[in-house]
Amino acid sequence: MAKREDTFDNPIPYDQHPLHHEAMQQIAEGNEDAAVSTLQRLAEIYPKEQALQDRIVRLQLRTTFGSTDYIPLDRTPPAPVLRTAVLMLLAVTACMVVVAALAAAYNRLWVPQERAREQEQYIESLWQDVSLRIDAGDLSGAREILDTLATQAPGDPRLQDKLQVVTEQQAWANLYADAVAYKERSEWQTAVDLANQIPAASPDYDRAQQLIQSVQELSALETAWQGAQTLLQAEDWQGALSDLTWIRAQNPEFRRAEVEDQLYQVHSRMAQQLLSQANGNVDLVRQAISHLNEALALRPTDQSLIEAQRLAAGFVAGSEAHDRGDWVGVVTRWEPVYRAQPDYQGGSLKQALDEAYPLAAMQLISQSNGSERLLRQAVGYLDQALLTQPDNQQLREERQLAADYLSGLEAAAKTDWDLAVSYWGPIHQLRPDYLNGKVADNLRLACANSSAPSATFCTP
Repeated sequence: MAKREDTFDNPIPYDQHPLHHEAMQQIAEGNEDAAVSTLQRLAEIYPKEQALQDRIVRLQLRTTFGSTDYIPLDRTPPAPVLRTAVLMLLAVTACMVVVAALAAAYNRLWVPQERAREQEQYIESLWQDVSLRIDAGDLSGAREILDTLATQAPGDPRLQDKLQVVTEQQAWANLYADAVAYKERSEWQTAVDLANQIPAASPDYDRAQQLIQSVQELSALETAWQGAQTLLQAEDWQGALSDLTWIRAQNPEFRRAEVEDQLYQVHSRMAQQLLSQANGNVDLVRQAISHLNEALALRPTDQSLIEAQRLAAGFVAGSEAHDRGDWVGVVTRWEPVYRAQPDYQGGSLKQALDEAYPLAAMQLISQSNGSERLLRQAVGYLDQALLTQPDNQQLREERQLAADYLSGLEAAAKTDWDLAVSYWGPIHQLRPDYLNGKVADNLRLACANSSAPSATFCTP
């Protein structure tokens, strides 16, 4: 059997090449010189095929020694040299006659068998190609090869069986293609009906079942989508949100732009609705924040949503700080909200901040341990508290003590120890444990560095 140079997808074997078929036809017609020329061209394409080279040599021998010429005999006694030449010529002629006889026998016996074997190999290779193409789903290619077999081997019993297989599979493939087309046009029921006609024996059966499942899922999604549109028109935001969220969870690509836009709209509306109804109710504001976060996930650059989320988060954080008695946290969280929107949540922040300022200031003073930053923050809060309670002597005293302590720090930073003593000494006399004893430590340091320690405040 001829060696195959390549696989199904690569160049064909030499014995299936059109030049080979042409040479075989020329041999059958008796035109062996033309066949030798054709096979030599084929050998240039397949230089490694020894069988092809052998065939060319055999044909060349046949065309060379296919017949003999008549050589007349000279009866005159030859000269010795001439006699030797004649004998040699006769020997050569005899050899040529033998070769011619052998070539004739080869042509009569071997060549027909070789041609029959090659034809059989060619037919079998075509049947193999038919099976490969059917398995690969190349039905049109398989049909083309079957048409060739119908002319090369018309009586082969496999022909009708394979033609029936190709015809059936082509019909099933057409059904599947039609089902896909109806699916693309959103004609769900027609697509399912066509796909259901594809039998389990079809290579397209699994794809058909997947298409049916896909169509059923799309149909359910479309039903939910239409339901969501009805709920939106009725301003049933919660119902619409449930349907749209379900659709997105089932198939994020289904009407992606439309679903995301409507989810953004619904979350925004629900957040606005909750914020307008809350009137200081922290739980409702928390729910509004959840919807704002969902809307921002869809439109992360929406500045109005960003601001609404910032205010709501600040309000909730301030409320949580209030519940745990963290007055500094209350002021830190609520103050920016109040400044941005004084009437936020019914305008309740103003009174809440007025109550929180003095408490936050005292909390900072007790926690400061002499920290300049915390004490200055506390003085700021006391200033805010005094705006609404100008006659509150306790607040004024606390502010003065904190301010004097800070002045002492400024003097100490300039190494003006006497001035530092003048600020810290009275504080120590009034409150020896002020700032958890920090003022006493600082006063001791100032006295030690003073060139003229105060007799009043720098006692041994």
